[in-house]
Amino acid sequence: MRTVLTLVIATLSLFACKSKNTVENAENLPKDITLKPENNLTQQADQQQLSSLIKEIDSMAQRETCDGSANFAFAAIGAKPCGGPSSYIAYPKKIESEILPQIQKFTAMQSAFNKKYNLMSDCAIVPEPTEIKCEGGKAVLVNGNSSVAQAQ
Repeated sequence: MRTVLTLVIATLSLFACKSKNTVENAENLPKDITLKPENNLTQQADQQQLSSLIKEIDSMAQRETCDGSANFAFAAIGAKPCGGPSSYIAYPKKIESEILPQIQKFTAMQSAFNKKYNLMSDCAIVPEPTEIKCEGGKAVLVNGNSSVAQAQ
């Protein structure tokens, strides 16, 4: 009798734990907020603003042909989610007062974007360039013995 009672209780327990999450009930479950269409559209719009601004900055940096590295400087640009710049950019010293505010604006916007969308990165530190060289009329940032970036 005891064995039968234990078997009945075990069977009832198994059926009581059966999941009610079937395909027909899946539509009623809460959705991940990042998958909502309006959030994806907002993120895409924010990404488009960042892309437009970096293209504008790159265009400004390319205005002058690099004919001597003394006429160019570099600055950190962007923000990695873990902190620190995402890269460096070379620019003509002539336009420093015009380009640096744009670089700062882009960096602040990217930092806000990273926080807003909880982005993560590799957290690797981007090394600061040691010099600027002119190659083919373009400024190339050099770190030690290797090129790290080029004014595009």
